[in-house]
Amino acid sequence: MFTLLCVLTVILASGLYFINTPQFGRAPKGQRLERIMKSPNFKDGVFINREPIVNHLEDSFLVSFYKFIFEKKADLRPQDSIPHIKTDLKTLPKDRDLLVLLGHSSFLLQLSGHRFLVDPVLNGHVSPLSFLMTAFPGSNPFSIKDLPDDLDTILLSHDHWDHLEYSTSTALKDRIKHVITGLGNGEYYEMWGYDVKKIHELDYGEEISIAPNIKITLTPARHFSGRFLKENPTEPGSFVITTDRIKFFYSGDSGYGRHFREIGQKYGPFDFAVMEDGQYDLQWHNVHMLPEEVITAAQDIEAKAILPVHNSKFVLANHKWDDPLESLLKLSDKFTGKIVTPLIGEVVYLDALPLTNPWWRKVK
Repeated sequence: MFTLLCVLTVILASGLYFINTPQFGRAPKGQRLERIMKSPNFKDGVFINREPIVNHLEDSFLVSFYKFIFEKKADLRPQDSIPHIKTDLKTLPKDRDLLVLLGHSSFLLQLSGHRFLVDPVLNGHVSPLSFLMTAFPGSNPFSIKDLPDDLDTILLSHDHWDHLEYSTSTALKDRIKHVITGLGNGEYYEMWGYDVKKIHELDYGEEISIAPNIKITLTPARHFSGRFLKENPTEPGSFVITTDRIKFFYSGDSGYGRHFREIGQKYGPFDFAVMEDGQYDLQWHNVHMLPEEVITAAQDIEAKAILPVHNSKFVLANHKWDDPLESLLKLSDKFTGKIVTPLIGEVVYLDALPLTNPWWRKVK
């Protein structure tokens, strides 16, 4: 009995130590918390969605999580390596508006000479343990050293592990001029050593101009937040970026909702939009869009062209790995705009969009 108690004590102590390591971050406090409490989207200690979120889990959360981790399903991962192009990101022309997909929801965006790094995760896994939820072979070709030296701004949509990553974030802290995100997320960056003057936290509808010709607005997302036990301590969002040449939208992670039409009516139409498409399931239908809803949302915001992300790198749902892109492409006749599906690392010039490339059909 004594030995068993000792073992349990060690396990408990190790677990407590682990969840208090810096990668988990910390809850907002002080002046940051005071500002959060004034938000109309914060109630009873958590952020709330304007439209309710209802999950329909077939089993309890723990049972569902166990099945997701350990039950084997077909074609969740490709047999082949994901094709990519190892573009030299340091030599990209500064006079072009462009985008380079870095995998999953991470991308390098250049507008009017300003370089954004969006939801950067470059370590090859999306969990606090490096051997869980690892990237598909070939889908993580870029590292910190490959990024341009003159990065300007990080845009963070929310704090989940597949969008906010500790080692990537800390490696960038002395190379970034600005971090723009929703309320509460600045606590992570401040804890991880960022100068607080670089951190700009916005509530829905608030905007910031980081250059005379670039305005960024935080807009709603129908999603949730949190990195471990506490749910919704920070505000998830989407972004509208307006320059003298283009209107750009990034959905972040979001279930479908009326906010897309409201964004379109207030800020649209958009020349280009990056839209979440992947890791969906009817059990959590309210927090991730199905492919047909991606099309509807794109029509709602009046997007002329969309690039689907949140797919083809990690297994975070039970659909086949290529289903998000294939299903979306089959619905293309319902979309009046263009669907852009580049390889990871391929340069997409926003004034000369490439033809749709069904690259996944050549991958087993």
